[in-house]
Amino acid sequence: MNPIQRESIHMLSDQTDSYFERISAYRSDSLDIEYLTHLHKQHISHIPFENLDIMAGKAVSLNRTDLFHKIITHRRGGVCSEINTLYNWFLESLGFQTVSYSARIIASSNPVQMRSHRIISVALDGKQYITDAGFNFEHHRIPLLLRENIIQDDGECQYRFTRDDFWGWIMWQNRPKLGWRKILGFTEEPHIDLDFIAPTFFAERHPDSKINKFTKVSLYINGTFYAVRNNLFLKEVNGVENIIYPIKTKKQEEKILREIFLLPL
Repeated sequence: MNPIQRESIHMLSDQTDSYFERISAYRSDSLDIEYLTHLHKQHISHIPFENLDIMAGKAVSLNRTDLFHKIITHRRGGVCSEINTLYNWFLESLGFQTVSYSARIIASSNPVQMRSHRIISVALDGKQYITDAGFNFEHHRIPLLLRENIIQDDGECQYRFTRDDFWGWIMWQNRPKLGWRKILGFTEEPHIDLDFIAPTFFAERHPDSKINKFTKVSLYINGTFYAVRNNLFLKEVNGVENIIYPIKTKKQEEKILREIFLLPL
């Protein structure tokens, strides 16, 4: 039995029932791109990216049962490795053929980073689609066909993939007022849950981590991307950050987390 097969124990039926309730999604016997798109959209609209455990000094577990209790039972969110590890397990349990890759985030302030971001490839009808439910910025709202130089529109931004000798695949994003920029680079080397423990520990503890300095929470609410970042409550519209108001006190932050992001504190 290879390592990927060892991870393939599926959720129980009552667990998938709870998952569907958590993301307000419907069941379907049709494992096609339309259904994957539905699950992707529901996931990013109901489970927030959030680093509250990291900010509280609590260890992050990527154990699947721990993640289920945290995100589904206790209605929390998580950082990318938490969310996409659980999401991958859910998709596997429904019968989707998935493989995870480890991507490098490409940021203008830090263009070459370690591989750290979990993304999921889903095989459908001889094609591969990239789905990703754990990102703290405006990101693709639909699964993307992994094919070179095809512009794909999710209603807010455009995306395309190119190939590169160093990066492998590069995902580009076109925000209406910002133009095209690289956001992710990845190769098609399969990764398992264990591979994301080290980058998650880096995110938790390392002084260069961008995840352990300020509260970071984000969610798509009624089609609009809202976030708490760097002591600001903001939304992103047409690729531009709009500051709703600065967060001046911990009490004010907690009120936003409870009332806007529906996080139990």
